[in-house]
This record gives sequence, C-alpha cells and structure tokens, in this order.
Amino acid sequence: MDQGILGKIGTKVDETSTGKKVSPHSSAAKNSAAQPASSSDTVNLTSSAKLLEQLDNTLKSLPAVNAERVSEVKGAIESGNFEIDSQAIADAMIRLDRSFGE
Repeated sequence: MDQGILGKIGTKVDETSTGKKVSPHSSAAKNSAAQPASSSDTVNLTSSAKLLEQLDNTLKSLPAVNAERVSEVKGAIESGNFEIDSQAIADAMIRLDRSFGE
C-alpha cells in the first residue's frame, strides 16, 4: 500500500478525533427517551398458532398417565389374558412411517 495514503488516513483520523465522549444526556438520547412507545403495535396469531395453543391447553388439562388403563393392562397381563394384535401394531407403524413422508 502506498505510504502516502497511509499518512493521509492517519492525518484524517487525527483531525476528526475531538476526544468527545457520548453521554447518556446527549440530545439524541433525550429525543429517543422523550418519544413514547408506539401503542399501535399488534401481534396477529395464525390459525395454526391458535390451534397449537388450544392443543397445548387441552393437553395440560389431561393427566400425564391414564391410571385406569394402566390398571386394566396390568390386570390382563397378570391374569394371562393380555393379547397382542401384531397385525394392528404393524399397520399402525406403517401408517406412522408414511405420515412422516407427507
């Protein structure tokens, strides 16, 4: 790089530097603080967001574990009456897998 240019850049920086510091009480800070926040700001939720909110509220109201169903299954297992429908399980797994591809 040309040394003459470097000298000019250094000179220009030194000439423009005044040593002043910006204080929080400067006129720009006063102007921005004096303006009230806009009261017309709004948030619009999409129908999907509203549906998710409803779903979240519904899930919060349900118990984490269906104790009655757990008791039924436990009793059926202990008595040897619990039957597994492997075809229904396989069909459900296939439906689930296909839903991921959509």
